[in-house]
Amino acid sequence: MQPPVEAPTPEALADLVARCSQINRYATQLTAAEENRIAALASGILTMRMVLDLKPVAPEKLPMRQQRIAHWALTGGDLADFATPPIRKLHGLLVLDEHEQVKILSHRTWRGVWRAVTLWRDGVHGLSAHDLMQYLAQLAQAAQQNAPSSARVLLTRSQDVAAATQLFPEGPRGRTD
Repeated sequence: MQPPVEAPTPEALADLVARCSQINRYATQLTAAEENRIAALASGILTMRMVLDLKPVAPEKLPMRQQRIAHWALTGGDLADFATPPIRKLHGLLVLDEHEQVKILSHRTWRGVWRAVTLWRDGVHGLSAHDLMQYLAQLAQAAQQNAPSSARVLLTRSQDVAAATQLFPEGPRGRTD
């Protein structure tokens, strides 16, 4: 004989449903806030792409409809050091396009061409908003650390250009003939 199951009262059941509804609403609001932060981070990272040394994705490696838009890899290469466990588990390549959209390239052919391009949303390819936000924040922190050395390289280049201008003759055409 099975022991009797204690059924909740209608009031207790209504209270449980109300609490679960609040939890669901809060989770939805939190995900929306995380997606807003991801959009802001993506916008900033697009600007920081030179400091982070993000590698461009070759247009011929993208599906035809995506080839007109520039894409930069957010994973792999030197960025592997920043990859969090959820990013490492991702089957594909996380990229950022020139419109500040985070995408996932997947289903690679034997020739190295990506067949599928998926605009990232919470849970796409198993990547949650929290996990992506954490990774992008680490990339932004890395850009902040790399910025001084990148600025020094640009300053050196600028000084070289200024020094080279002294070698040219003066005048509107810069020629003596």
